[in-house]
Amino acid sequence: MLSGGHAGLSSDPGILGGFYDAQARAMLDAKLAVDPALVGFEGFLIDGSTYVYFGPIPSILRMPVLLVTDGLDGRLTQLSMLLAFGVLLAAGARLHWQARSLVRPDAPAGRTDSLLAFLMAFTLGAGAVPLFLAARPVVYHETELWGAALGVACLGALVAVIQGPSARRIVVAGVLATLAINTRVPAGLGPVLGLLGLAGLVALGRLGVSGPRKRTAALLTAAALLVLGSSAAVNIAKFGTPFGIPLDKQAYSSLDPNRQAALAANDGSLFGAKFVPTTLVQAVRPDALGTTRAFPFLGLPRDRAPVIGDARFDTLERSLSAPTSMPLFCLLALVGLAAAVRSAPLRPLLAIALASAAGAGVSLTIAYVTTRYLADFVPFLFLGAVIGLQVLLRATEKPDGVARGRGRVALLAVAGVLALVGLVVNGSVGLVTQRLLSPETAEADRAGFVKAQNRVDELLGRSPGKVAVGESLPDEGVPGDLFVLGDCDGLYVAGHSGWLAVERTERTGVRRLAVRFAGSGSNEREALAIVGRGAQRVTIASGPGRELAILVDDEIVGRGSRPGAGDQDDASMKLSFDEIYAGTYFATLEVDGRVVSQASAPYDRRATLRLGAGSGLPRFSGRVRSVASPEPSACRRLLR
Repeated sequence: MLSGGHAGLSSDPGILGGFYDAQARAMLDAKLAVDPALVGFEGFLIDGSTYVYFGPIPSILRMPVLLVTDGLDGRLTQLSMLLAFGVLLAAGARLHWQARSLVRPDAPAGRTDSLLAFLMAFTLGAGAVPLFLAARPVVYHETELWGAALGVACLGALVAVIQGPSARRIVVAGVLATLAINTRVPAGLGPVLGLLGLAGLVALGRLGVSGPRKRTAALLTAAALLVLGSSAAVNIAKFGTPFGIPLDKQAYSSLDPNRQAALAANDGSLFGAKFVPTTLVQAVRPDALGTTRAFPFLGLPRDRAPVIGDARFDTLERSLSAPTSMPLFCLLALVGLAAAVRSAPLRPLLAIALASAAGAGVSLTIAYVTTRYLADFVPFLFLGAVIGLQVLLRATEKPDGVARGRGRVALLAVAGVLALVGLVVNGSVGLVTQRLLSPETAEADRAGFVKAQNRVDELLGRSPGKVAVGESLPDEGVPGDLFVLGDCDGLYVAGHSGWLAVERTERTGVRRLAVRFAGSGSNEREALAIVGRGAQRVTIASGPGRELAILVDDEIVGRGSRPGAGDQDDASMKLSFDEIYAGTYFATLEVDGRVVSQASAPYDRRATLRLGAGSGLPRFSGRVRSVASPEPSACRRLLR
């Protein structure tokens, strides 16, 4: 799923893969302000400097690579997520064993134990929302995956404190919590609350300690405050305030009318308790699942979450819920939490589980509904699930410790079925998202997937469904449905917020060029291609070295470096304009299949293309020619 069907794990998702790299480059220069051209709409303009809200830890993890090469800038997200999966599974295995040691300390580890331990690890990696995250290697999903991984590791460290409080274990818990909160705040708030909760239990004598209770409680409290202080310090350095994000100063807020309306309706903020009824109901509803027009048939719900109350949301994506994406964990967590309420020895575990849930609950206060936020609840649900599993295993044991065979077979069967359900749901939704619905998916990959869907339909004897034809795109469609524009001028798929291109021609916003760059290059910026005139003029310029830039009315709005292919060969260049919302376009520049730059830019379908000169820049010193678009074969096949 991480590879996206391609060889290797260093693909370029465009601007959505480069935010952490931009921040890491800035941090290597001992600053937090980033190059605004590298972060685009995610940048926050504060006192003349640009920042991103992403935590520093994933950027720090990139630094060893960035110190050696710049060839992987913007292409490290998949490798980072692979590492996060390793941390998640290792931390999950440790936490599971710790929970077993507390619930069933003297029980022998038999074959059923091993099989169920495998199913829990399998579900954590491939039968829950982390698999969905892997489908889209962008910084948003990378952040969530690292947050879940570090959150599970933090819970393991807190359980170690429960097993035997010591200064060393408290320090380890504090360090992991610092990593978590500086990756994603909800992932770290749970451990902070957990440290404070354990401090209270120690002070009240509800948790046995070998040394003075006051000293241990003070260490736990100090660790929690230091963790919280580290996050506040970073936020102050960026935004001048310990908590919160000044969304009104984000570039995206000046571009998106919907964001502007949401901020105006919510006093300049997108956080608040009034959003919780809507987000909570969506997170727990058991019917949050839908179907797609073709293979793999399961998909996101066809309807968005209904808004409860008068809350004005920024974004309401069609979203899975915890029961539909993680059914095994939800069922076992209910058992585990109920057992912990009734059992005094398990109440310290209950305390840190509830602390984890409370920290993750911050994501419910955001005016945003999306499947990826479910990852914030993975640590809480996994801890509750492993407690519940061990409670059920204990219930299938006779007083002498001998297992009851039928009960364990039934438990194993139910767990196996629910693990497979999680795999199918997250795999199907992830696959459709990856191959069709993600804005950064290459058009060739979308077209290839549509062809694959057609082949499956043919094998099953089905006719293609949910395909419409017209002269203009509708305002909206059901995600996954297709629309043929004109006589295959373009084939589009309905995304979460608008239409995404599957196949396009010159008549639908794509220009293809063959470019041969001058061997010695130029020391100044040269006009390579120009679309439009006047204030609507979009210029592609070749700069010093391997720089390529997008200019709007002579102002640079996006910049990147072209791949290091031989200058004696023609490079394949594609400039495409995508409508991100009504009347507002995003320009994407690709060279040899790699996204070089993306930026907000105007577009007029009637605009002419001029090559090699104009816009007041020197003439391009290499050679450039226009290339006709390939035959839209997927579209033609659908029409037939």
